[in-house]
Amino acid sequence: MVQQTYYAINSTPQIQNGFNGGIWNSLEGAVRKLVTNKDETVYVVTGAAFQKGNENKSVTWIQPEYDSKKCPVPNYYWKVLLRIKYNSDGTFDSASTIGFWFEHKAYSNSTYANYAVSVNEIESWTGFDLFENLPDPVEETVEDNNNWQSFQNF
Repeated sequence: MVQQTYYAINSTPQIQNGFNGGIWNSLEGAVRKLVTNKDETVYVVTGAAFQKGNENKSVTWIQPEYDSKKCPVPNYYWKVLLRIKYNSDGTFDSASTIGFWFEHKAYSNSTYANYAVSVNEIESWTGFDLFENLPDPVEETVEDNNNWQSFQNF
């Protein structure tokens, strides 16, 4: 699965300065530091979007120097996190989620926490049911969180 992250189908054009090398990089660094013990797991789902919900936003196309085919540039990028803490018997009864939604543009700072939204909002904007395998009672209670601090302290 790790090798699949390097497939070309898993790449999209991103603004380097102020986005991929800035706010997005800061968020990814914070995500890597989340798990501090073996009794928890953080699942990360990352995506790109051309529209937000039902909006009708135009799509920019670029043509890389090395290819004759054009490539669409996403208007948005998002990331959702599911954090699960396991009981000593390997089961779990508590979880937490958080989402982040960014317009694809250069940001003047790296304060990603300002762009925290709920997983429910991202599901609404994308049409995906992201953590559908969670037990319904857990899914219904955890997907409304939009507070990064609360997620970090879970």
